Amino acid sequence: MEHMMYSQQNKKKKHYIEFAIFFIFIIILALLIIPSFYSDFSITGSLTEKIASEIKPNSTIKFSADLTIPNLEISGVFQNVELKGSSESFIYIESEKFRLNSKNNYIVLKNYTGDVSFNNENILALGGKSSKVFINGIPVEPKTKSTLKVSLESFNYGFLVVEKEAVIKKITYVSSGSIRLNDGKNVFNIENEEVSFEDFMGNLKIENGKLNLEGYVKNLDIKGKQGISVSSQS
Repeated sequence: MEHMMYSQQNKKKKHYIEFAIFFIFIIILALLIIPSFYSDFSITGSLTEKIASEIKPNSTIKFSADLTIPNLEISGVFQNVELKGSSESFIYIESEKFRLNSKNNYIVLKNYTGDVSFNNENILALGGKSSKVFINGIPVEPKTKSTLKVSLESFNYGFLVVEKEAVIKKITYVSSGSIRLNDGKNVFNIENEEVSFEDFMGNLKIENGKLNLEGYVKNLDIKGKQGISVSSQS
């Protein structure tokens, strides 16, 4: 009798093991088959979409600021970039070299993909591609391709606009000015205080020696007199 019960237990145990192996096999098979049917399926892509969604307005703090200008480099895809300044430098468009006049230059880059690096006085570097370039009102368009390769030497500027969408992953620097959150419901005036913010997305404008930001941030810290820390996850 005991021998029969032991035999039945062994059969049950064997059955469970076989079922577990079969279940694991089905999961592995599904992971191999699904990507072949859906070419857009990607674990990396899913993670990228998750990270991008975290910087969208519904999960961040509405933010606007007028601050002193930091040393900064931004990269991305921008709907519009505008520059004004006086500089005897050159702008390169494809294989052509255009000399800028020394007094007033106005440059517009439409649908610009690339980098812009600047400090409070100069555009230190600019390089990327644009669908259309205007130099002092004169348009330059691609002849055969859909975009133009553009680069700019050191350029003394007084005006810079980057629209849709400037992204600043993280910046920390000592600044003065004002910061407004949630449509101006919270206003912080700062003077020589350390400001740090993460995941800014929006529009950037520099004019009259001030950096203006309009968009959204995920985290904001002000160290000094204010001692403020705000997070969209808090």
